[in-house]
Amino acid sequence: MSRPAVSVVMPFAGSRAEATAAIGALRRLELEPEDELILVDNSGSVPAAGSVPAAGSVPAAGSVPAAGSVPAAGAVRVVRAAGERSPAHARNAGAEQARREWILFLDADCLAPADLLARFFADPVPGDVGALAGAVVPAGVGENESPGLAARYGAAKSFLDQDAHLSHSYMPRAVAANLLVRREVFAAVGGFHEGVRAAEDTDFSWRIQRAGWRLEGRPQARVEHRYRPTVRALRRQWRGYAAGRAWLGRRYDGFEPEPALKRAAGRVLHRRRSAAPDGAAADSAQTAGAPEPGRDGGAPGARPGRLERGRFLALDVLLGVEELAGFTLSNRPRRDSAAGGGRVLVVLVADRFPARDDPLADFALTLAAARVEATARPAAPAWQAGQGLTIDYREDDGAADRALALTALLVRHPFRCVRDLASRVGRGGEDPGLAAISPAVRRLQRDDGARVHPLGGSAARAVALRMGRLAGRRLEQ
Repeated sequence: MSRPAVSVVMPFAGSRAEATAAIGALRRLELEPEDELILVDNSGSVPAAGSVPAAGSVPAAGSVPAAGSVPAAGAVRVVRAAGERSPAHARNAGAEQARREWILFLDADCLAPADLLARFFADPVPGDVGALAGAVVPAGVGENESPGLAARYGAAKSFLDQDAHLSHSYMPRAVAANLLVRREVFAAVGGFHEGVRAAEDTDFSWRIQRAGWRLEGRPQARVEHRYRPTVRALRRQWRGYAAGRAWLGRRYDGFEPEPALKRAAGRVLHRRRSAAPDGAAADSAQTAGAPEPGRDGGAPGARPGRLERGRFLALDVLLGVEELAGFTLSNRPRRDSAAGGGRVLVVLVADRFPARDDPLADFALTLAAARVEATARPAAPAWQAGQGLTIDYREDDGAADRALALTALLVRHPFRCVRDLASRVGRGGEDPGLAAISPAVRRLQRDDGARVHPLGGSAARAVALRMGRLAGRRLEQ
């Protein structure tokens, strides 16, 4: 039975040698004549191969990319994604060039079987399913391989296990390492939110469900994932995960990320229970080594020895500290040094921006040297407008950003802060607190001489007025 055509999009940010391996992995997939392979270069290390499409915005719902030369079956098209270094930006850039009914997002550190696409469509896909989450399991160890401690730890925990994510207590979610999405659904919700370094796939999963589509698992469509090879990389990844969960907590009402201390204590206690003497409670090796769902799920192979369990316990403690730090950090990714840097002449204060079909987004693009201070990203963004603007979101400001900015304002402008606090007495809970807008005020102060304009309704005007007063600027209509 024939299946729908698929565009396979692989975000990539590695070395030139790793790019060769990624292209080889894509070419090993078994394809139908209409399928296409797209490698998105997010690091500038992939060798140029002919004409390279420019990275830009996500297509509007129902739109079809302009027709052009279609690569031969098995050929890999390289798309450049300069500017922001993040998986979200790379996936969006690749999806913009996708021409097929379905888009498979496949990470470069995953090993896929040749018949992966056929496995996704082995069972009929219900019409209300917007995305299929393929399984992600730890990669096996080759005959001549000796993985380091970090890789062994990641494999033992298997924290990309789709089953655990699909059973999330707040709402089902999926990791985008192996995710098949209807192209119309991707376009309808505006793709992945950019400007973040983690949790963009959870946010994407929740937005497509809020838009009325279901998320369904495909355990037979399994790929093997290679975990971080060094403890340093694992620590950096853990900080990013924690910053991403804190960001989700600011975006979604009712979602409260589990406190880092509680998570760390749970891992340590679980590790100690797993380290109990073999004869205790008459547990078998299989039962004693069974991972706790959502913590150490899916670890293949035999139960680790005492020395290995001790090392894992030390990593639990270390990563617990990284989580504590990550919860206070911003979720913004690193940008290219060449991006931005021009003088800002006007700061536009908006609410959720840029929303699709919002004429204010078009208006903002007409202003020279403008920067936008927005409350949050909308559920369905207009990325064509967003690509041409510099936008800072208050939802991205971590607890550390807010504490430092608030302290600086209190020290330098105590009377302005007291007046702002007094003006909020008796107001509703929707009005952001002083700490929430303090980083935005500090950014405004760095834009020396920039005018302040509200962009939107009464809520945007109220915040713009407060920012202007705290920064010593006059609000202009």
